[in-house]
Amino acid sequence: MTNLLLGKNILVTREATQALPLIHLLEDEGATCYHVPLLCFEAIFDEENRRQLLQLDQQADWLFFTSAKAVLFFDQYVKKLGLTITQKIAAVGEKTSKLLESHHYTIDFQPTVYRGDNMVKEFLYTYGKQRIALIAGEKSRPEIPQLLNAADVSFEKIIIYRTIKNEAEKKSLQRTVTHVDAVFFTSPSTVEAFQQFLTIDQFERVRKELVAVAIGETTATSLEHAQFETIIYPGTYTIENMVITYINYLKKR
Repeated sequence: MTNLLLGKNILVTREATQALPLIHLLEDEGATCYHVPLLCFEAIFDEENRRQLLQLDQQADWLFFTSAKAVLFFDQYVKKLGLTITQKIAAVGEKTSKLLESHHYTIDFQPTVYRGDNMVKEFLYTYGKQRIALIAGEKSRPEIPQLLNAADVSFEKIIIYRTIKNEAEKKSLQRTVTHVDAVFFTSPSTVEAFQQFLTIDQFERVRKELVAVAIGETTATSLEHAQFETIIYPGTYTIENMVITYINYLKKR
């Protein structure tokens, strides 16, 4: 423990199963953490994605994964349907790659910068036009499909989970947000839920007073749209770098 965050109260908004690693990193630096999971997720099992997955061998040479949740729900579906995956696999970043590897998938491509636009640009530069299945959630960003369409790449989007605002945590958020110094956001959806769950007066206060730490540029843009006054985010989009970015921000004050 370095105690660089001693005396700081930090709100972690990440979904329950993914929050602990971030909380441990912050506590190791001396912070006091409050966890209010603003989102929850559920699998989508329907005839459409069942058909798409059963026809993967005919439709796709590559599988694209852009989130840990996509990996987890995809693996559930693979086991449920008894699929054998023969496609090559592309992962948007280090965390997604590690989770895929923990489920015994081999990573064939990972971009140098962990962003969807870089993923598409670097992939096309390296491999050219391939048949792609994009494994995604209902609220996945349109950026990758748009870039693939623009490049005239054959792809299919397979939606296998949905994101749900965790209404049960609304009162907890309203109680907790009054005594924290910073809030860590790991997706645009957490920003949306955060704003929706607070009263107008509460939100006006916290957007001016609290430090909003985003995991990356996309989440930071959502915070800008919500008019947070102090927004910071790392150049490399990992939770470890979120913590480092906050520490460096405090050192410069």
